[in-house]
Amino acid sequence: MSETDRDQVLQLHNQMFMSPQLFSHRWGLGSLELAQICSVSQSTTNHWLGGRISRREAGFPYQRILAVADFLLENAAQVQPLLEQWHSNGQQT
Repeated sequence: MSETDRDQVLQLHNQMFMSPQLFSHRWGLGSLELAQICSVSQSTTNHWLGGRISRREAGFPYQRILAVADFLLENAAQVQPLLEQWHSNGQQT
């Protein structure tokens, strides 16, 4: 990958955001699944999805995590073999 391509991909990544409400609705997932995806407590995601009184906004880092997860799910057929290869090569931490 060229440096220009790399920079363009990273710029696009930095513009990726998705609200917990939209992600939850789009994929039919609840607060427990959101908590697992974002590595936060279920109490936190309950607040993200809660009503007006208890609602808190998810920070941009979490909105980016959800946008990347949305991209992965939307493109699962192409991405899954790549992720499996990445895992088998020991790239996960």
